[in-house]
Amino acid sequence: MSTTSVSSSSASSSLPLFWAITARILGLVMVWFGWMRFQAFSISAMEKLLGQYAWLPDPAQATALSYGVGGLEVAIGAVLLLAPAGAARRWAGLAAALFWGFGLLLLLGTPMYVHNEMYSGFPVIGGGQTLLKHLGIAALGLGVFSFRRQPALHGAALLGMWLGQLLVLVWIGGMKFTHLEAVGIEGLMRSNPLFSWLYGLTSVQGASIIIGGIELLTAALIALWPWRPGLARWGLLAAVATYLLTNTFMLSLPGWQEGMGFPYIGRTGQFLVKDQLLLLGALALLLSRPGRDTPPR
Repeated sequence: MSTTSVSSSSASSSLPLFWAITARILGLVMVWFGWMRFQAFSISAMEKLLGQYAWLPDPAQATALSYGVGGLEVAIGAVLLLAPAGAARRWAGLAAALFWGFGLLLLLGTPMYVHNEMYSGFPVIGGGQTLLKHLGIAALGLGVFSFRRQPALHGAALLGMWLGQLLVLVWIGGMKFTHLEAVGIEGLMRSNPLFSWLYGLTSVQGASIIIGGIELLTAALIALWPWRPGLARWGLLAAVATYLLTNTFMLSLPGWQEGMGFPYIGRTGQFLVKDQLLLLGALALLLSRPGRDTPPR
């Protein structure tokens, strides 16, 4: 038996445990985030969001809507977190995929993009950066639903995770080359000793370009996954390292809601925690075999 065959067999045997753990982590995040929607700061954020989109409900309904969305998110998350392997957990995975996928619709409106004297909207993205992560997270939920039950659908889920990695790394990596993003991440970077040393070597813009260049190189390697998985593996490993490093900002930057602390996670903290779900997506791609675990192209 070849080394490649042994490696593939070992990865396949790890998949049931991986997807069981993934369901639990996705469920935990959804329960956590859903609970936040019952807090005053989340209701205020919901009111602001509703006021930005004409097709969403009236801002006066922010409290009821925040409670409703939060209750739904907690319910889906609780099933993923607590239910044993079976139909309930699978269907909760599909519900999670739809829940996270709905957030992508907000990218169709102008409020998620930057409009000022220098930038005129798309593709210069502002608050919508967190929504870019929803594609990969929705695909993760679809993976929980389809694993070993719907092979073609599971292949589509893996392709969604692949595209989700590329969407985040290319778009946010490309934004690092703009002055807007360089200034925007400076406080974040300077707060963390793992990144602050870059400012001793180069300018604010230069440090941002270095990070952006690494993200784009990582994306270029991941883009090869359907055809050259051996090369793509290095990009996926770099993505895993990136997501682990970005979560160290939870220790150096206040990721918790101002004046409240743990476990009340604020907007920045939620943005960072979503990276752990993208990390799971990268691991799913590392454990899977393009062509055998994905539908024919």
